[in-house]
Amino acid sequence: MIEEQNTSGKPTPQIWAIGGGKGGAGKSVVSTILAFWLARMGKRTVLVDLDLGGANQHTLLGIKNPLKTLNDFITRKFATLEDICIDTEAQNLRLISGASDVLSLANPHFSQKVKLINHFSRIDADYVMLDLGAGTSFNVLDFFLAANKKIVVLTPEPTSIQNAYIFIRNAVYRRLSRLSSKTPSLQALIKTAMDPKNVLKIRTVKELLQFIEESGGKDVMEVLKKEIDNIRLTVITNMTRNNKEKNAGRIVQTVAEKYLTIQSTDLGSVSYDKQINAMVSDMVPLINLDQSSHAFADFYEIASKLL
Repeated sequence: MIEEQNTSGKPTPQIWAIGGGKGGAGKSVVSTILAFWLARMGKRTVLVDLDLGGANQHTLLGIKNPLKTLNDFITRKFATLEDICIDTEAQNLRLISGASDVLSLANPHFSQKVKLINHFSRIDADYVMLDLGAGTSFNVLDFFLAANKKIVVLTPEPTSIQNAYIFIRNAVYRRLSRLSSKTPSLQALIKTAMDPKNVLKIRTVKELLQFIEESGGKDVMEVLKKEIDNIRLTVITNMTRNNKEKNAGRIVQTVAEKYLTIQSTDLGSVSYDKQINAMVSDMVPLINLDQSSHAFADFYEIASKLL
């Protein structure tokens, strides 16, 4: 966990990561408005744009050209992440921009990734919100798994539900793969199990654990199972239009528990709001969203649950 990395003696901020499948689920919108609500509740909040290949959080917050970005920290122009935080229009809310125009950050070296993870816990804030990029690359999964609170965002669309499940599945296998890095035979087995069409016919994490136990590795199985149990997820269904669509999160929750043995919490849903789409298109800061919006109220309820 990130909290273990802080050796300064200062209070450690809570790290929240927003991830989940491919693009289109509205992760950046969810990150922005949740961060805004945290700030409005009096929590000193820093929003970090970790979509390293296509950062856009600064635009959603009404900042046209960030003067400082993550690349300035990676290239050692600044010594700490605190040095590259940018103030926003909202009190208590600051931004660390990912700088979409800087290609050197799209695929950071492992050492750069570790450096970022270590420094998140040193930011002077109550909460640090990580807006992750789309997909299930190792970079995205490692940032997600390092967070104290792991939030998966999806929409009611069948493809989004499927992508959210795949994201969770890959996160679990990534955790298991890293745990087994010093045991080549176990790591090879996990890598094999990640292929849905593997010759061992292992289709789920549950079957993988059973296979390890039956192969005489009960102690290993217990260790891996304990690690999986520690991956506590929360799920948000975004852009819902009716009560039926609000159940999408519960579908992911149920399937993840059945096949991946993952425990998760359904935080609820956010109503579809065409005003949000219009604001994003017109580059109007999302913190100016009409407070009579149902979506705005939904985000408040979710932020309250998370706290």
